[in-house]
Amino acid sequence: MLVGHSVSDPNGLLLTMDPSVESLLHRPLSELAGKSYAEITHPDDRARNIDQIRALAPNDGPVQIRKRYLRPGGTTVWVDIHVSRLGRGLDHGRLVGTLYLPDPKTLAAGPEGVLPERLWSVAVQVEALLRRRREQLGDDLFGDHAWIILLQIYLAEAEGRVVDVEAISALSQIAPARTRRWIDALAEKTFVERLDWSGGAIQLTAQGLARTETLLGAHADFH
Repeated sequence: MLVGHSVSDPNGLLLTMDPSVESLLHRPLSELAGKSYAEITHPDDRARNIDQIRALAPNDGPVQIRKRYLRPGGTTVWVDIHVSRLGRGLDHGRLVGTLYLPDPKTLAAGPEGVLPERLWSVAVQVEALLRRRREQLGDDLFGDHAWIILLQIYLAEAEGRVVDVEAISALSQIAPARTRRWIDALAEKTFVERLDWSGGAIQLTAQGLARTETLLGAHADFH
């Protein structure tokens, strides 16, 4: 299950995060800002985590890491985090993490276990089907622009990528002006939101994520 996002400077010092990540860690941003991600990582997972992050070059990722975060009082929480390193503009070198709660049944596999991504797989299949429909019908008869935009944002978050309007436009093969209008409409419905702290990135809201996964789940059940 998607929790939220965090942003660190090139050295791994935390800059900001979604309120949902604060809740998961049981710590406010005011306490975490300026700390290294390594400081709140379980000692047994720390060295491997540091090595994986150091290996990330600009525009590289995402790398998927399963690890434990430390909470106040010595408790821990398992997470699957997809980390990418940005490679352009003022955010060059910054680390963007997308945090998920693992399926408890997969934790027995240990820190190196891979979380099954059934809905991600369904999203990939649905997106491919939409592309085929579009190729056969032509863009003028293709009426699923909002849905394919939601899918592209969902896939980006599931894969730990950061997407803005330009990236969504290219992935969706929808003109930038039209993409912007659809994103405005989806934001008005509170399905997506713009993240000013990450250079205009677009992400799903909790409501948008729930609606998207409900539709993907229905598709999976149907098939």
